[in-house]
Amino acid sequence: MAMPVAHFSHPQHELKLRTKYHLPRFCDLCGEKLTGSGYNCHHRLCDFDLHEECAKYPQTLSSFFAHPWHDLTLARTDDDGRRICDLCREEVPAGVFPYHCAPCGFGVPPRCSRLPQTMSSMLHPDHSLTALPDVGTCAACRELCFVWVYRCGLCNFDIHIECLHGARPSATTTTTITAATSSSSSSSKEKESSLGDKSVGGLAQAVEGAAAVAGLAESLMNMFQNE
Repeated sequence: MAMPVAHFSHPQHELKLRTKYHLPRFCDLCGEKLTGSGYNCHHRLCDFDLHEECAKYPQTLSSFFAHPWHDLTLARTDDDGRRICDLCREEVPAGVFPYHCAPCGFGVPPRCSRLPQTMSSMLHPDHSLTALPDVGTCAACRELCFVWVYRCGLCNFDIHIECLHGARPSATTTTTITAATSSSSSSSKEKESSLGDKSVGGLAQAVEGAAAVAGLAESLMNMFQNE
């Protein structure tokens, strides 16, 4: 039998490993559904559960590529608070534990903290993709992506961070993606055609994305000046 463990996310009591959950439960650290084994506080008033994998996250994260200036600390958000991930722009559920920079306000959930600065993708196998703060059109879902995107600069290929998490291109976009990854010349033609078909709503989103990038750049400049 596994021994109880102490974890910084629940310092009141030790947590015991539970190999099976009979009723739906959610991890108090990441907010996602518990599957397989996890750690549980046996005190009924606590009602605290933790993925076995989430228990391995360090309390402090140093030199994260998207915010290398300060350490990020894994700390619980307010139960009535609302946060947006500064990488993928998805909402972070209230009451969970994102990595947070107290001086700057920068924050990412644990899942996004595992993203590498450079990675490979089956949707673009010829070259590696690098995470950059910019605006583009996602090659997987054909929607606007902004603030942070994974990009191949050689092919002008962009993809959402959330699409890297498991989203799959629809049947109507599979042909476009295949053409984009087969040759740089056909990719350029596909891009030009796609850009020519953008609606007024898409242009409005692009303006909003550009404003977000400009705001990020201004915040970084202010931070450097203050230091």
